[in-house]
Amino acid sequence: MLFLIFADYNVLKMKKIFLILIITTFLGCKVTEKPELIKVESVKVLQANREGIKLRTDLRFLNKNSIGGTLQANNIKVLIDSLQVATLNSEPFKVPRKKEFILPLTVVIPYEKIYKDNKQNLLSNVMNFIRNKKIRIVYKGEIRYSLGNFHYDYPLNYTDEILLK
Repeated sequence: MLFLIFADYNVLKMKKIFLILIITTFLGCKVTEKPELIKVESVKVLQANREGIKLRTDLRFLNKNSIGGTLQANNIKVLIDSLQVATLNSEPFKVPRKKEFILPLTVVIPYEKIYKDNKQNLLSNVMNFIRNKKIRIVYKGEIRYSLGNFHYDYPLNYTDEILLK
């Protein structure tokens, strides 16, 4: 009989330990907290040749979660002088756990999109380009963070002036 009382006591103790482990596991993981968009790094010209301009913009994030998720850019409009010249889409980016990271966005803008679609301002654009080689670029759209059924869309509305060399 003493053995049965001792066995029941051990079962209750194990159940309490198991319950405490489950509670601390769920409280220790931040599942629905989205990564923080710290800042948009400046636009960099990776390449400018006959075909067009290849640009890269880095988005700096901080993920405080103990689990990852994915980030993906879908249908971000790239504008030069209020004219849409490209649409940026990215592959899903795996978000690292409890870490600061950079989501790189790369886009190629063909020269004919800049000048062909904007015939009214063609001479003005060519003269500005020849004189100072600066263009004003705008990114408009959303970056989606996904973790299972949890989604969050980061609005992106970034403007920068870049110098072409």
